[in-house]
Amino acid sequence: MARERTLSEQAFEQFPQALMLVDREATVLSLNAVGERLTGWASRDAIGRPAADILEVRTETGVNLCAPNGALRRALRLGTRINTHFAYLFRLRTSDDPVRVSYSVSPIRLKGKTPDAAVIIIHDVTPELETIEARDALMLAASHELKTPLTTLKGLSELLLDFDLSEAQRRELLQDLHGQADRMEKLIGDILAVSRIDSGRISVDFSRVDIGSVVDHVCDEVRPMLKGRTLKCRAPEDLPPVMGEARKLHQILVNLLTNAIKYSEPGTQITFNARADQSAVRFEVSDQGVGIRKEHMPRLFEKFYRADDPLVRRTSGTGLGLYIVRSLVTMLGGQVHVRSRHGKGTVFTVILPRAEATSRTRPRVAVGAH
Repeated sequence: MARERTLSEQAFEQFPQALMLVDREATVLSLNAVGERLTGWASRDAIGRPAADILEVRTETGVNLCAPNGALRRALRLGTRINTHFAYLFRLRTSDDPVRVSYSVSPIRLKGKTPDAAVIIIHDVTPELETIEARDALMLAASHELKTPLTTLKGLSELLLDFDLSEAQRRELLQDLHGQADRMEKLIGDILAVSRIDSGRISVDFSRVDIGSVVDHVCDEVRPMLKGRTLKCRAPEDLPPVMGEARKLHQILVNLLTNAIKYSEPGTQITFNARADQSAVRFEVSDQGVGIRKEHMPRLFEKFYRADDPLVRRTSGTGLGLYIVRSLVTMLGGQVHVRSRHGKGTVFTVILPRAEATSRTRPRVAVGAH
């Protein structure tokens, strides 16, 4: 009996959601560790107090969990379980922001039909709601960004269909069509990459990566985007290999160089450098573009974040590229750093560990975003 009581107490204390046990008068009998963190009350201080002193939980319509007409009193009076899927928990003791929660109140009967106590289970739904909001934001950003190239594609195709154009004019329109299709392809690729990263459905097939061939392909891929800008790619032929995956390194470097091109004016220079030290290889992308204000730097790698700066906002984008870069660099065991001066330009540095000559090929590893 004593062992069962101990197990029950441990289960109550270690339950992953906030638990509060109250008697038929709605007086607190116990509060678990998650409940302490969520409410800001220590269990020893909460026990013996009315639940209304500890919990200020209101539904969207303003109904208080502990009010005379609230879920707790109704569960104790009617003996039925009551669930609420969305409410706000106000942490009056700590003055922190309200927490979005769901809760259930379950009556407990020891003898007879009348409830002798009730257990309140409170679940912090913030992570689930953030996932839903992120998904909605992704769909909104995708819809907005796809609308522009689709409108352009429609207009260009109508010109090709409706007008008798010269060969040179037709070729120019087809090049524009191709460019818009490339833009749509990249956007869809970014959306799929973010989806795989966030769901943990992306894996890293570790092997020794020859940097030279990756750099050559990357620089060749971005050159058609320059349009009046210049690109200098500097990578010594004797660079040591890194341990990682060529395709992901390629994606990282293309994203950084594309960013540099987007936020630089024609006539400016973008520079790509790769160099090695004893333990790592450093990839550096620098531009002479709009730069980043100091106050925007801490949020630069957040998903969907775009600086509230007219120089940035005039260029289309979803705010996904740098989030993908940081996620992939982390998966490859590296680091990414940035330094910038507003109006002068930006430098991104990616550091990846060297593949030691005696290292064995690492297995494919599935990795999720952190």
